[in-house]
Amino acid sequence: MEPLEGIEKNKGKTPFIVLLIPFAILLVAGAMLLKLYERERPQLSILNDLSKVGMQEEVQMVLTDAKSGLRRVEVYMLQGNKRVKVHENEFAGMGFMGNSGPERVEESFVLDGRSLKFEDGEATLEVDVRDYSWWGFMQGNLAVLTYPVLLDTNPPRVAIIDYPRYIIPGGAGIVTYRLDEPVAEHGVRVNGYYHPGFPLPQHGEDVYGAMLAVVYDTETLDVVQVEAKDQAGNLGVKPFAMILRRAKINTDRINVSDNFLNLKMPEFAQHYPDLVTGDLLAQYLVVNNTIRQENNKKIREACSKSNPERLWSGRFKRMERSSRRAGFAEYRTYYYNGKEVDKQVHLGIDLASTQHASVQAANRGQVVFADYLGIYGNVIIIDHGQGVFTLYSHLSRIDVAVGDMVEQDAGIGLSGASGMAGGDHLHFSVLINGIFVNPLEWWDAQWLKINIVNFL
Repeated sequence: MEPLEGIEKNKGKTPFIVLLIPFAILLVAGAMLLKLYERERPQLSILNDLSKVGMQEEVQMVLTDAKSGLRRVEVYMLQGNKRVKVHENEFAGMGFMGNSGPERVEESFVLDGRSLKFEDGEATLEVDVRDYSWWGFMQGNLAVLTYPVLLDTNPPRVAIIDYPRYIIPGGAGIVTYRLDEPVAEHGVRVNGYYHPGFPLPQHGEDVYGAMLAVVYDTETLDVVQVEAKDQAGNLGVKPFAMILRRAKINTDRINVSDNFLNLKMPEFAQHYPDLVTGDLLAQYLVVNNTIRQENNKKIREACSKSNPERLWSGRFKRMERSSRRAGFAEYRTYYYNGKEVDKQVHLGIDLASTQHASVQAANRGQVVFADYLGIYGNVIIIDHGQGVFTLYSHLSRIDVAVGDMVEQDAGIGLSGASGMAGGDHLHFSVLINGIFVNPLEWWDAQWLKINIVNFL
C-alpha cells in the first residue's frame, strides 16, 4: 500500500501527457487549416500549336494541382472588348468535405473559330483554372494563362490550271494548280487515295503539281479534287472531272503443282515461321493471301514519301533483251488438282531473259528499299521523285543499298526466282505514291510527253 504522504504529494498535479493534448489538437488543426488554405496555384500547359486558329481547331491541355486538386477550368476567347466563353468543365471533389479534386487532368475540346464571329486577325485565348483550396473565401487559387492566337477562318483558294481529261483504271496523270497563299499541305485526292503535291517553280512561285493514279479495279470516280490545307487547318477544295475509260481485262489460269509447293514453301516457312503452317496447300494459301497483303502494305509504306524534286528524265526503260511473260492487272485464277483454290491480280509486268540476267534502273532515282519481301522475293524500290516509283522483284542478287542514287541503265541486281516465282524472271512495277499503275504508259515516250512531261 502507498504511503499516505506519497498520495498527498501527487494530489492536485495534472499528468504531462494530459497537458500535451490541447497542443496536439492545435497542431493538427493548424496543419489542416494550412492544407485547406494552401496558396499554391494550379499548373497548366497547352500541348498543341495554337498560333493560328481556323474554322475547327482542337485544343489540348494538361492541368495539374498536387495540393488541393483541380476544381474548375474555363476558357475564353478575347478580341478587343469582346470576351466569349468557349469551354468549361467542373471536377468533382473527392476528399474530406469534398475539398480535394484530381491532381492531373488531360483536357481537350474543339474550338469553332467560325461560330465565334470574331474578325480574322489577332486574338487571345485565356484559360482560367481554380483548385479546391479554401483561400479567397473558399474560391480557391486561380491560375490564368493567356495565349496569343491569329484567327484565320478563310480556306486557301485553289485554281486548277490543267488536268487529264481521260484516264483508265491503272492509269496515271498529273494535275497542275495555283494556290493564293502558302499552305501546310496540298495535293490531289482520287476516291480514297491522297497524292501529295510538289512545287513547279518554273511556272511561278504559286504553281504546284501532283501526280495522280487510278487503282486498277476502279469502276467510278466518286471523289476527284485538289485539296489545300493552310497553317490554321482550313481546307480549300477544288473538284475536277475526269472521264474513266474502260480498260481491257486480261485473265490467266495458274496451275499449282506439288513440285512447285515442295520447291517454294520451305522458303516462306523460313521467313514466316509463325504464319506458314499446315499442309503445303494451306501454307501456299497463307502466303498468297495474308503474306501478300503484308507485302503490299510494306510497299505502300516505302512509297509513302517521295522526293519533291523530279529525279527522272525521258521515258522509263524496260529490261534489255527481255520478253514479256505476264501483263499488268491480269486476273489470275489458281487451280490445284483441277480445283479452283484462289484468285489474285498480277500488278506488274513479268520480263524474262537469260538466267540471272542483269537488271538495270529504269530511270534515275534513289533506292528506298532493298531487301527480301515475301511473295516478291528480293526487291528493290527506286524513288524517281514527285511520287513516281519503280519496283524490281524476284531478284537473285541485290547490288544496291537504301540511299544509293542510281542513274538510268545502272546495274542494280540480277534476275532470279526468289519469292513466289516459278522460274527466273523480273517482275517490274511502276507505282504512283504507292498505287500500282500500268508500266506500259511509262515505257511509251509519246504517252509520257503528252500526259506528264508537257505538264511539267
